[in-house]
Amino acid sequence: AQAQIAAATLQKPTVFKLSAGDVMTVENGTLDTTVNINGTVQAINSATLKSNVAGTVEAVWVREGQVVKAGQALAQLDTNDARARATQAQQQTKAAKAQLALAERQRNNNQTLVDKGFISSTALASSDTNFAAALANLDAAIAAQGIAQRALDDTTVRAPFAGQVTQRYVKVGERLTVNAPVMDVVDVAQLEIEIALTIAQASHVQLGQVAHLNLESNTHVVNAEVTRINAAVQTSTRSVLAYLSLPPNSARVGEFVTGLLTTGQATGVLVPRDAILNDQPVPYVQAVSDGLVKHIDVTLLAMGRVNGQDYAVVT
Repeated sequence: AQAQIAAATLQKPTVFKLSAGDVMTVENGTLDTTVNINGTVQAINSATLKSNVAGTVEAVWVREGQVVKAGQALAQLDTNDARARATQAQQQTKAAKAQLALAERQRNNNQTLVDKGFISSTALASSDTNFAAALANLDAAIAAQGIAQRALDDTTVRAPFAGQVTQRYVKVGERLTVNAPVMDVVDVAQLEIEIALTIAQASHVQLGQVAHLNLESNTHVVNAEVTRINAAVQTSTRSVLAYLSLPPNSARVGEFVTGLLTTGQATGVLVPRDAILNDQPVPYVQAVSDGLVKHIDVTLLAMGRVNGQDYAVVT
């Protein structure tokens, strides 16, 4: 008897009491279509400064976190060898100038003697050859002096642009080889985010569109603008890379960012995203009709936001 009572109870329809917040009337409207994006903040201008010459570190004038100006001296390598080579090249240039002056006087003297008939033109040709050789030696010496001077200048590591030091790799007294890393400098005034889009998403993304981003270092929503879109598809991921510029000093290099990129508008039947259920093969919504809850299959045409809330345009 108890089993029969329980079975009869199960046959009775379940009654739900819905509040005003549980029900809404579906209406036509317009939403801003969006794309969920994420990426990492990176600097447009960043560089790992390396030593162009081998030498011992004599001084390092900056540390991590310090702001530097373009051309500012950051570190100094031993200059003894480079300065000696620069002095040697300078003296060779002086010697080449003296040889050129002597060859020029000899040529002029021989020209006068030829004009007066005291010597043959063969002697004049020889002096012309000596003059040309002396001039070439001077040009070579000047070039060698320039190379030596650049090597001397390279013993001072300078900032290529204004920015901030994020990593220092050397200490005073260390011996560096050619191309050894010295420090990293980034321009925090020009930041961007690289995002990966599917090919379908990329077809709706255009320059100038605005994304609303959530950053770990900022409690407020930060707006970023699409400034570049790669024309090629990445072969490994089949994605298209796009780049969004951030306001100056709005984020930290390397932090992770999530947000929504507004790509346009769509008009149609609007349904809240959380009202669309996906526990069946086809998405559906629960509709109240004549006091009964019915499941109605829907097709998602577009997704986006209305007044800050997630909505979808459905059939």
